[in-house]
This record gives sequence, C-alpha cells and structure tokens, in this order.
Amino acid sequence: MNAQRLSRVREAMDRAGLDALFVSNPKNVRYLTGVRAMMCENAQPLHDPEHFALIHGETCHLLCDGRYFSGVKNLPGISPQLLESPLSAEVIADKIKDLLNSRAKTVGFERDSMFHGDALKLLDAAGDFDWRGADHIIVELRVTKSPQECQCLRRAQEITCDAFTHIAGYLRIGMTERQVACEVDRFMRENSEGNSFHPIVAFGETGCNCHYTPSADRKLEKGQLVLLDFGAIFDGYCGDMTRMICMGKADARQREVYELVHAAQLRCLDGVRPGVTTGSLDALCRDYFSEKGCPEAFMHGTGHGVGLAIHEEPRLKQGFDTLTEPGMVFSVEPGLYYEGWGGIRIEDLVIVTDSGYENITSASKELLELDV
Repeated sequence: MNAQRLSRVREAMDRAGLDALFVSNPKNVRYLTGVRAMMCENAQPLHDPEHFALIHGETCHLLCDGRYFSGVKNLPGISPQLLESPLSAEVIADKIKDLLNSRAKTVGFERDSMFHGDALKLLDAAGDFDWRGADHIIVELRVTKSPQECQCLRRAQEITCDAFTHIAGYLRIGMTERQVACEVDRFMRENSEGNSFHPIVAFGETGCNCHYTPSADRKLEKGQLVLLDFGAIFDGYCGDMTRMICMGKADARQREVYELVHAAQLRCLDGVRPGVTTGSLDALCRDYFSEKGCPEAFMHGTGHGVGLAIHEEPRLKQGFDTLTEPGMVFSVEPGLYYEGWGGIRIEDLVIVTDSGYENITSASKELLELDV
C-alpha cells in the first residue's frame, strides 16, 4: 500500500515539476510511510519535531529522532535518517541539503503544515533550492480512499454505532453532560484506538451550540433532547456520527424540528453520486430549509471529508465546487439550532460509489424516545 502511494506521489511531483517533496504534516507522513506520530496537529515545530518525509527520485527518507528511529530502520522502501537534538530549522535544512546533495533544484513543501516562522527560517537556510508550495499533492491523493481505507472507515463507524447503542442504555436522569462524555471516552478507548475528536454531549438548550464542550454541572432532565456526536478510530481512520435521544416522549416541536432535519438529510443523500459538486449537495439541504422558512437556523456546512483526519477534503459547503468521485468519504449532517431551545443534528458517513453512495452508518435515524 505505501509503495503504491509513494508511486502516485512521484507521478504528481513530475506533473508539478518538483525534484523533491518535503512532507511535514504528521498525517501525511503516516499516509505515505505507515509511521504514526503521537501529535494530532497538522503542524509540528522544527525545534522539536517527531518526523518528516523527504521524497526524491525512488527514495523516501524518513527523518526522525530517537523516539522513532529504532522502529523504522527495517521498514521496506523507507530510508531512515536520524535527527539528533538540539534541532532547529537550520539543522533540518542542512539535513535536507545533505540528502539531496545538489541533485535537486525544485523542492515542494506543505505551506499549510508549517508554522510561519519555521517556514521562513527553513527556506532561508536552504535557499539554494527553489521552494514551491505543494500542499495539493497529498491532499488530492487522500481525498479518494482505497478499498482498504474504506474498510477501516467502515469498522470505525461500526464501533461508533456500537458506542451509541451503549450510551442509549447508559443514560439516566441526573447524569451530567461530562459524565456521559467520559463514558463515551471509556467505551472508545476500550473498543478502538480512542476518540476521533472530543465527544459532544449536549442536554436540552445547550444543543444549540454546534460544537459544544460538555458541562460538569448540567444535569439530564426528563423531556430533554440529548445531542450525541462522536467517533471511534480504527487503524488511524476516523468515525463520525450524530444522533438524538429524547428523555421521554418527544413533544410537538421536538418532533417537528427533528423531521425537518431528517427530511433535509434524506434529500441530500438522494443527491449523492459521482460527478456532482459538493456545493450542490450542501444546497439540497440549505434550499430545503429555506423552503420551510428556517434557513437562519442552519449554521454550518452540510458535511466534510473524513479519513485519517476528522475534517479533511472534500467540504460540503457553500462556495465549494469539488466534483464528487468514487471513493470519496464524507459526512452528511444538516442541523437546526435555536438559542434558548436547543438543536438537532443527524449525521451519517457515506462512501461515493460508481453509481451512488454507500451509507456506512448503521444506527437507526428514528428519534429514540427513552422510557424514564
């Protein structure tokens, strides 16, 4: 798998006129080499990095410190290069120059995955090269998933659905939002590699906050809606799902808003197929809410790509015109939010197929009403 990816990267480098490519995003390094970093950010400081990749010709150098060096020495197709402390942009620049040894003139780098100050220092210290922004190369490779990647995503989503079933049986009146979020975290750690993001657990009115931090004080009450948004990680790939639970029988407004969101999501799902733009998929939800007189309550895009990162390309948002292709994986998650009342969101993950889509989210989308 890594050999195939590296081959595709080299082809993309040839098209872009690059002699070499410096890869600094930890997730992109993992995508190319299989080596996983502990840090989850997209950028790492050059004075204390975990690892980088440098691709030149048929060689993929993996630059890493002692924390990783012994584990990568025998990786097939990888040339391990030890980075010894103390490190700096200048030390790394010298390492790059030594490895390329005047055999490369044009070097691509990931502008979006370096701190500005570090990038200025690196490009200055290695000024013999013609540095070009090349963020698009691995982004464009990661946007469509291989069958093996799709299988990892299916498994991550399966565990995520199992977590929802578990939490539905765990909820009790009087629990705090944080208590429920901690139980989500425990389940994910026990059954997967952990959470793909901090779990969102919102009771009643707090559901109006799209990205919400669970409270240690807010307690669950009868009649409240519970918004649950979380995901498991399997072999590095992220799950993501949002479901709603009502503590008791839903009232008329809860049911009305839920059905609006459900109908919008189904309309969008019906439009998923190869060759449509991601912006047009977003419009299917947005236009529906406009028809129903509630466009202002839809506060975010309809979806986002999911893979090694919980948010990656493509984006289902206004102004994005990415054409969908088989192998793309993204969420479909419309929602309506009302300050002082709460919010409702329904989210599935789908894989674009040759003729339509596969919904890899098995949890029921019927509003779950618990006996309390």
